[in-house]
Amino acid sequence: MPNRLRIATMNCENLFSRPRIFQSNRSKELLGYVDELNDELHKAVFDHQRIQKLEDKLAGYAEVIDVRGRHETATGAADWLGWVELKRARQSDAAVENTARVLADIDADVMCLCEVENRPLLQRFHDALMYPGFLVPAGKTAYGYLMLLDGNDPREIDVAVMSRHPIDWMRSHMYERTQYLGKTVPLFSRDCLEVQLRLSFGPSLTVLLNHLKSMGYNDPADPKSDKRRRAQAERVVEIADAYDLTSDLLVVAGDLNSDPGSWSVAPLIQHPHLYNVVLKLPAAERGTYRTETRQLDYLLVSDRLKERLANVHIERRGAFAKSKWQPYPTVTGRATAASDHCAVVAEFQF
Repeated sequence: MPNRLRIATMNCENLFSRPRIFQSNRSKELLGYVDELNDELHKAVFDHQRIQKLEDKLAGYAEVIDVRGRHETATGAADWLGWVELKRARQSDAAVENTARVLADIDADVMCLCEVENRPLLQRFHDALMYPGFLVPAGKTAYGYLMLLDGNDPREIDVAVMSRHPIDWMRSHMYERTQYLGKTVPLFSRDCLEVQLRLSFGPSLTVLLNHLKSMGYNDPADPKSDKRRRAQAERVVEIADAYDLTSDLLVVAGDLNSDPGSWSVAPLIQHPHLYNVVLKLPAAERGTYRTETRQLDYLLVSDRLKERLANVHIERRGAFAKSKWQPYPTVTGRATAASDHCAVVAEFQF
C-alpha cells in the first residue's frame, strides 16, 4: 500500500495572543489604572499603599515586571528596575477556533504556517485547542514536532512548521543582509526557515518556509516592494539550488505576497525544477486570497515531488465569502474567519 505524504501551507493571520485588557468592557478604566501605576513607579518617592491598590485593581490584566524584586521595598524609581506589562489573553475566540478547524480538516503531515507569534503560543494552540477540540474527536493524530524561530519582523510575524515527522535539523537565514535603496537591511522580512524532516518511508524532506515582503509599509522608491521581494525570491532560489532538485524532496512553502505573473517572484515561479502545485487545478480555481482570483500562497515542489503528486486542493471553508464558496457555519464574517488566506494542500504518493 502506498505511503501518503500530505503537505499544506496557510497564512493563519490570527495566531497571536492579545492583551486581556482590551477584551474587558472596563478597558478604558483599566488602562487609566495602568497609566497611573506607571506614573507611580516613576516617582522619586514611592507611595507603596497606592501602588499595591493599583496592582490589586489590575490583577489579571497587568503586572509589574520587577527585574530584581525590589519595587515593593524600594524608596523610589532610582532603587528598582522594571516596567508595567499587559497580560495576554488565552486563544479562545471564534477566528482562532476556525483556524484549528481548518488545520484539523486539512490533516497534513507537514503543515507550513505564516503569521504565528511564537513557539510557546503555537504549542498551546495545539495542545489546548486543536488537539483535544478537533483532532481527537476526528480520530486524527497529534503533531509531535512544532517549531518556530523568531525572525526579523518586530511585530513577531513568524513562520512555523507543525509536523508528524521528526525534525532532523533547521537552518535560519534571518541574519543575511542585502543592499536595498542605499541601505543595508535584513534580506528576509521574516526568515527563510530551512527545515529537514525525516520521513519514515524514504529520503528526507526539505522545506523552505517563507513569508516574503508584503505590499504594505513601503518606501516610495519601491511602492509595491517588488525590488525587495525580488531579492528575497532570488536568494530562496540559491538556497534551493544547493540541492539536487531532480532527485531530492524539497518544497518552497508559504505566502509569497505576489501573484504568479509578478516580476518579483519570477525567479521562483519560472524555475525549471520547481512546480507550482496549483497548476494542477483549473485556472479559475487557483486563487488563494479572499476573492479566489489571486494566488499569494504557494507550494513549489522539486521534480521528484512533482512526480509523486497525486492530488491538490485549496481549503476555502475557513475564509469568508458571500457568494464564491460555502464557508463553515461558524465563519459568519471576516471577524470570525480563520484567515483571509486559503490553505494550499498537496498529497503525494510513495
